[in-house]
Amino acid sequence: MPRIGLRLRIVFALTVAFVIAFILLAVATVQLTHRARVADREHDTAAAAELFLSALGSEPDRVQFIRLAEATIGHGGVRGAELTFNTTVRREPWVRGVTQLGSGIEARAEGHTLRLWVRPPETRTRGPFDRLLLLYFALTGGAILLLAYVALTVMIVRPVDQLTLASTRLASGNLEVDVPVKGAAEVARLAESFNEMARQLKHDRHELEERVHELQRASVSLATAEAQVLRSERLASVGRLSAGVAHEIGNPLSAILGLVELVRSGDLDSDEQDEFLGRVQKETERIHTIIRGLLDYSRRGDDADDAEADLAEVVEDAVALVAPQKELDRVEIEVVHDTNDAFVKGSADHLKQLVLNLLLNAADAMADEREGAITIALSREAHFVVMSLTDSGPGIKDDVIEHLFEPFVTTKPTGKGTGLGLAVCHSIVEHAGGTIEAENVDGGARFTVKLLPAHE
Repeated sequence: MPRIGLRLRIVFALTVAFVIAFILLAVATVQLTHRARVADREHDTAAAAELFLSALGSEPDRVQFIRLAEATIGHGGVRGAELTFNTTVRREPWVRGVTQLGSGIEARAEGHTLRLWVRPPETRTRGPFDRLLLLYFALTGGAILLLAYVALTVMIVRPVDQLTLASTRLASGNLEVDVPVKGAAEVARLAESFNEMARQLKHDRHELEERVHELQRASVSLATAEAQVLRSERLASVGRLSAGVAHEIGNPLSAILGLVELVRSGDLDSDEQDEFLGRVQKETERIHTIIRGLLDYSRRGDDADDAEADLAEVVEDAVALVAPQKELDRVEIEVVHDTNDAFVKGSADHLKQLVLNLLLNAADAMADEREGAITIALSREAHFVVMSLTDSGPGIKDDVIEHLFEPFVTTKPTGKGTGLGLAVCHSIVEHAGGTIEAENVDGGARFTVKLLPAHE
């Protein structure tokens, strides 16, 4: 339902007030003028009665009474005349015209009383004076109504319209507004308050923009620092894996050298030579695969927000990378798949670093053990893909487990770790929209990672 504007409300209110005031004034005027005419008529009739009575004299004559009564009746509203005698002798009053109706105006003389019956003036009639007076009231009221409308428009309506327009512009985001301070005192104070509010909003917006820019710069710096930490931790893992790779490729290199010497000796027939060359190629490809996996891992990965990865493939690649490590020679790594769909949201390279860090931490925990086992289980739970990594090590100390994912918290001896591995793991999981938890179980520790599925 459309709202009525302030101008129309003012016009309507003034019009209603004017109409009510005019009607009341007109009624009061008519009543007052009517009463004035009644009083004038009664006064004139009383004077006529005195003249009538004086003309009759002390000894009234009936014929004279009738002649004077007929001359008086019909003038000034007189409808009848009645002469009564104030004597001890009972006499019938002389009556002419209509009596007992209207007002009786009396005139007394010694021995008799004259009463003239007067008809009251009609209230429906309007004299020239009444019409002129009502016209004056109408014109005066209309002029006052017009002046009141103009004054209210200048002092209230226009300033309020300007405030409304400025408010609309302010709400649309334009802070360069300034309302003229004019009109009534209350409206002027409202305009001053609005201008002060606009200036304050402009100042707050400027400060907010500055803070947003600072936060953006801090976010960029934080992202850069986080990327550097991930890169540093990745390179630290590469350095640690390199020792295992060197050990792993030492045996193939020795076999290749021996086979090459046998081939160069020339004592082999063609079939043996082809067999040895095939073995050389196989060992070379084995070395190439190991080095290629390490190089692929060391490169900067894709950290796009919409990246997806097959968690099962990530786990297999990470297990292949740690397999050459000497400390894992006596550790059995088992991967259990309880789901056929392990695609999750997140960068494959970052998730590989996550799994690799957890595997290396488990290897460190079981370094003093003669043998051990690591079980990686993949499953679905509600709206998550769950990866749990359980080792058969000594577990995590109670005073460390609550702060395990904080930077520089480590159980390793000084110089054996950076204290950032699990903090990096937590950052990777959090960036992918998942969670990571650590707990002690019978015979070791368990890390549980929950990641969002890629296809939900």
